[in-house]
Amino acid sequence: MVQVKKLKDGSRQIILAPQQFDEITKILSELAAKTKASTILLADISGQLITQRGNTDDINTAILSALAASDFAATSEMAKLVGEDAKFKLLFHEGEKRNVYLSNVGDNFFLVVVFDVSVTLGLVRIYTKKAIENLIKVFESSETADDSSKIIDDDFSSMLGDMLDESFK
Repeated sequence: MVQVKKLKDGSRQIILAPQQFDEITKILSELAAKTKASTILLADISGQLITQRGNTDDINTAILSALAASDFAATSEMAKLVGEDAKFKLLFHEGEKRNVYLSNVGDNFFLVVVFDVSVTLGLVRIYTKKAIENLIKVFESSETADDSSKIIDDDFSSMLGDMLDESFK
């Protein structure tokens, strides 16, 4: 089970066992290989980046995950307005060179898959759906986490805030 610790500043800290993190890394690496995605991010629903795969040199992944979380929040409200009982499970943004596919992983996480327009959306959907099923199994596993398995440290929220402030200057 994924452990979530609330911090004094109101932020959350995700704690994964080393085995869970290794399994997540394996799943995302397979997804990247099968979809030819250039970048894959796994984040919690608040936008805290947990891990990433692919070429992330030219992308500020912390900001991308925060913006994706905002995208989910906005479309959740849209879902309510149009009469949906639950939030939308996936979002798709089509570009001229790259596409971005966002999908919920359970209620607390999401994936961001960035891929070239030459890759078909159906291929990405099929493999992402399978990866999500596998990720949910990993998150639900009953492994216990210890302090050495912290993925996000106590200073994450302040660092994310600083990075967002810098990017908008």
